[in-house]
Amino acid sequence: MGLGQTLLTILALVLMGRVVISTNTTTLDAGFTKDMAEYRISATSLGTSMLEQSSAMAFDEATVDSGTTNASSLTVAASFGADATESSEELYDDIDDYHNFTKIDSLEHSAIFKTTVSVTYVTVSGSDVVATTTRSFSKQVTVDITSDYLVDYSVTPAQPETLRFKQIFSYWFFR
Repeated sequence: MGLGQTLLTILALVLMGRVVISTNTTTLDAGFTKDMAEYRISATSLGTSMLEQSSAMAFDEATVDSGTTNASSLTVAASFGADATESSEELYDDIDDYHNFTKIDSLEHSAIFKTTVSVTYVTVSGSDVVATTTRSFSKQVTVDITSDYLVDYSVTPAQPETLRFKQIFSYWFFR
């Protein structure tokens, strides 16, 4: 075998190595992208489920059994959270019981997610929705989902990512 053939063989091996590495990198990137999408879809499902779950509740403790047209009878914002008799999530009866609620979810064959909920009164100021401690007939539920697997790789260095879901619930009383 001559020098020319040896150089061609080495060049062919180098070229084949580059193709194999490129193929493996592409395959790994596609798998990584699929996994990240799966984690985000699972987190989105948990967030929207929590909003749906809270929407099934009464607006306030004052509206559980009867209606009210007086905002001063609603729960004071500082008292948001589960009542003394509501020792578990199954006993919650109004939206603000979810304030400061935290839950750890582990979906089958997936990541562990932490769900944190906060509830505030809101008012409209111009075109903005503003959180307030003044009692009103509108409450905003904010659900934050975090996980070690939710990471924003578009920045350097990569940062943990929190998915946030918000929904405003208003109370309407009709006679």
